[in-house]
Amino acid sequence: MDGIKMGQPPQQGPYPMYQPAYQPPVHRPMSESMKGMFSNTILALGIGLGLVLLWIGALIWGFTDTTDGQNVGMLIRSLGVLVLTAVLLIGGVLRDDLEKSMRWALIVAGTIVLVVIGFWSMFWWVTFHF
Repeated sequence: MDGIKMGQPPQQGPYPMYQPAYQPPVHRPMSESMKGMFSNTILALGIGLGLVLLWIGALIWGFTDTTDGQNVGMLIRSLGVLVLTAVLLIGGVLRDDLEKSMRWALIVAGTIVLVVIGFWSMFWWVTFHF
């Protein structure tokens, strides 16, 4: 028995050609690791939460007569717009396992919510309220 000598590779088994080949570690893109955070259930819950916040904020804003109450309603409504837009846009960008048309629909819907509900309604409220 010779033993192990410094600088030499370790002895192979009796059949060196059947040894498993070296596999370098797999580096997954960030979208792969974040995809689990945005499953179909999480997307549905996020969209539902955003819509409920929008609805509650609009109810508070519509049924209060004070400026403070209307400001609270607009705050809750803007949180709904934030949640809804974030879920739609991030879901459309990260979920590469969905069909291309579905991803585009998520991105376009998020943009429409942001522009129409988030920006123009706030512009209308500030312009005609004061």
